[in-house]
Amino acid sequence: MAKIGRNEPCPCGSGEKYKHCHGPIDAARETERRQLRQAQETLLAKVLEAAPRFAAGFPAALERFWNAAHSVAEIAELDDLEERGSERFLSWFVFDYRGAGGPTPLEQLAGDPSDLDLTPAEALLLPTWAGVRLQPYPVTAVQKGRGLTVRPLWEEAEILVEDHAAARRVEPGEILIAHLTPVDDVYFVAGLAAQISADAVDQLQEFAALHLEDLRTAQPDATYADLIRDRSEIFNHFVMALPREDQPVNEIQTLIENARVMMAAAASTLRRS
Repeated sequence: MAKIGRNEPCPCGSGEKYKHCHGPIDAARETERRQLRQAQETLLAKVLEAAPRFAAGFPAALERFWNAAHSVAEIAELDDLEERGSERFLSWFVFDYRGAGGPTPLEQLAGDPSDLDLTPAEALLLPTWAGVRLQPYPVTAVQKGRGLTVRPLWEEAEILVEDHAAARRVEPGEILIAHLTPVDDVYFVAGLAAQISADAVDQLQEFAALHLEDLRTAQPDATYADLIRDRSEIFNHFVMALPREDQPVNEIQTLIENARVMMAAAASTLRRS
């Protein structure tokens, strides 16, 4: 869209010059848009810094997120044990951890942000992040060096992700497992995104389907949205099983087999009750 000159007629048809009509309104909107985008990173830092307020949940959350591979005694060594392990855990903890079904730390902070010292732009963003969860997003298009178009794995709606670095390394058909936070009309990756190659997508689908079937033993009408809300840590379990230099390539299949065993045990317990 061509930029409107200040002295040109306003496109609204008022007959006024743009600078005397919608020019100031558009300028204020653009300023707010820029401030919101700048606030995305500073808000995330403040939210992560607030995580220790909820440290009572760390032991249970660590066990869930790392699939019992790491304990609270290892929290200081997470970055040595897992790539950017501290950031991955804290991001999931504040966005996703619900303890005994209660609100997440981020939902609690959004309800009472008084101690966060938020800027006006950060205060506008915080409530919009309350429903963000870790989940898989297939990449449908890439604008190299600019951004991505993705969609939630079990939905059709596409969203635009403004991430120049990711746009340089991912390809259509791959999947990002990430927290995507809305900022105005685009989304940003909050923290670290895991990248899954296209040839592992079917295994991810199978793994998630097994966990949804298990969730339905307690919630018969559960959907993938419920799985994401209640068990988003399973997507990190899948990431942990991805092949790497010091890990067998069949680890994902082992993870899927373990999920099958878990589901069968749950079904057996239900039949006996």
